Amino acid sequence: MKYLSTREMAEKWGVSITLIKRLCNQDRIPGAVYREGVWRIPEDAVRVSRTDLEHTSEVELPELAKKLQNQKKKRNFHGLYDFTVIDLTYSSSRMASVRLTRQQVETIFKKGKVRESFEPFKVSDVIEVLNHIHCVDYILDHVMEPLTQKFIRKLHHLLMTGTVDEYREQVRPGEYRTVTSRPRDRQLLHPDKIHSSLAELIAGYEKQSDIEHNHILDFHVRFEEIFPFEDGNGRIGRLILFKECLRHGIMPFIIDDKRRSRYLRGIKEWHTDRYELVDVVMEAQDRFEAQIELQKLYAHSRLYLPTDYKED
Repeated sequence: MKYLSTREMAEKWGVSITLIKRLCNQDRIPGAVYREGVWRIPEDAVRVSRTDLEHTSEVELPELAKKLQNQKKKRNFHGLYDFTVIDLTYSSSRMASVRLTRQQVETIFKKGKVRESFEPFKVSDVIEVLNHIHCVDYILDHVMEPLTQKFIRKLHHLLMTGTVDEYREQVRPGEYRTVTSRPRDRQLLHPDKIHSSLAELIAGYEKQSDIEHNHILDFHVRFEEIFPFEDGNGRIGRLILFKECLRHGIMPFIIDDKRRSRYLRGIKEWHTDRYELVDVVMEAQDRFEAQIELQKLYAHSRLYLPTDYKED
């Protein structure tokens, strides 16, 4: 059987690529399969009826983004929203040497408190975790906006404002770096070229009409190579990954501790061998998809709770 890409199917049916991806994610195109990060659709797939196409608004949020937004508005602390915020914040912050446990991150998110610890923790760790939570919420509120330098700098400002590093003037929230080197003697792109390099990267990315996860990963790698800020580049890059997956109807992923070394190696080897990073991402996507299914089971089970049931 011959398969078509989302671009080819969009041209065949005379609709947008975004709509085709949305229909695939909603299992509304029989036979469509997700392989190696892209949708493949049978050439002879039956076209979705005009009524169904009209019902699927072109400006409608992708289903997963809509679900997260709705749970966020309801402050649903037992759904996919809270898992996403907590897990993304914990995992990404952990890579940035924030030593808070997942349970502590969860307590900060749900109760605004810090759970007791046998070991001292840094004040800045608490601030940066809270700031990261705000970043995730900001992304959910602006998920369909195109990438711009203004948006990226806003994320960095949210992440680093009020931190100890800002107080010590080691980082300027929302401002590009002014140094050309960092620990381990890695030479960086000259600060004078950051703005133009990011402008070129964003323009090239945004002009693509059929964004797949390989395009998002390529953007991520090149963003990290530019290394625009004094600190927080990895977390900002991973937040952008999350946003762009939601925006383009691609299954999001969260890189946890188990996959950290392979993820970093995959970034380093991207230009010569893409297999490592793609493989890590696909594993993480499977993990996130499994969590979605668990949340569906949880929501279903709650239908059978007594009407007077209350959670602690």
